[in-house]
Amino acid sequence: MSALCWAIPAAAVADTAITFGTRTALRSEVLGEERPLWVSLPERYADSPSTRYPVLYVLDGESHFLHVATLVQFLARHGNLPEMIVVGVPNTDDRVRDFTPPPLKTERIGDGRLLSEASPTAGGADRFLRFLTEELVPDMDARYRTQPYRVLVGHSLGGLFAVHALVHKPESFHAYLAIEPSLHWNSGELARRAPEVFSHLSAPARGLYVIESVYEAGISGQYVRAFAKALRQRKLPALTWRYDEVGGEDHSSIPHRGTYDGLRFFFSGWKPAEKLRATGDLAQLEAHYAGLTRRVGYPVQLPEQLLNRLGYRLLQEKRISEALVAFERNVALYSDSANAYDSLGEGLEAAGRLQESLASYERALALAREHENPDVPLFQKGVDRLRARLAAQPPAR
Repeated sequence: MSALCWAIPAAAVADTAITFGTRTALRSEVLGEERPLWVSLPERYADSPSTRYPVLYVLDGESHFLHVATLVQFLARHGNLPEMIVVGVPNTDDRVRDFTPPPLKTERIGDGRLLSEASPTAGGADRFLRFLTEELVPDMDARYRTQPYRVLVGHSLGGLFAVHALVHKPESFHAYLAIEPSLHWNSGELARRAPEVFSHLSAPARGLYVIESVYEAGISGQYVRAFAKALRQRKLPALTWRYDEVGGEDHSSIPHRGTYDGLRFFFSGWKPAEKLRATGDLAQLEAHYAGLTRRVGYPVQLPEQLLNRLGYRLLQEKRISEALVAFERNVALYSDSANAYDSLGEGLEAAGRLQESLASYERALALAREHENPDVPLFQKGVDRLRARLAAQPPAR
């Protein structure tokens, strides 16, 4: 593997870089070639070695991996969606081959040629889907700590492929994001077929988000709008879907907007309401995340940062016993987190339970060293400070 980095201008910080992912590869027997892969892990992946994450797969990875990975990190940091592993799937030399269903034998393009003649390598969508489901997903599950929840993001022909995957193998992913999908392929044959297929989907429900620019007035836009209209006319009990038309974007700029809107749709209501976060009612917060667990089908825990912030807010309000409940819950959920133990140490210190506080600080330091946390000196400082405080106390009589 190699790091994917942004270089920082020399005037700012010399000879350093910000790493946002790794470049790796997978030999595909299905496709008969080596496929490059770009992978971005959650910010605290290394610090919480027992935590597992849903996975977002991005087609046209060479174009969209960077903006999608940083977008996911931004939204997750603020609690709007779960932290996710992002896997970019760059193209080799022929995205038309991989993303398109077989051309209809009678299908012609604008100059009168048969589509099969104009795109002689087209038609490999089913084989590429096999690569994703039989090779790539198992490989990512083996390499990384994944949850059984997957999202597929595709733009243009990649969006066509996303719809194709949902039609032909809906269990492949849990949510499908199709950004200006090229549904004009084969004169809209997939767009015509999909609504009927979707009406017969079975539980668990799948998610579909389709977005189109209002400026996409060509033949592709017409098919996408007709597709959305056909979906509105059917009952789709096992498909949670949305179609949006947006202004201010064109075909080249809409992928970022579409990914943002699509992820917010799939994970709507993920973040607890402000009022609930403000109350500090741990039971209600637990109930909120229990509801998310039922929704996505894997265990969703209260985020470490949320519990941490809640504990410190309660400390500031001098609600020490309630703060300790939050900190202790955090340690119970994230027993391998140095930060969780450090925060519990502060709560115990505020409660005057200094020996217990020192034990918590020492556990934080041990975990930080074990995980090679760069903040080891800060954890050491906390241990040293409390040891000095205890040493300065008069002996008990």
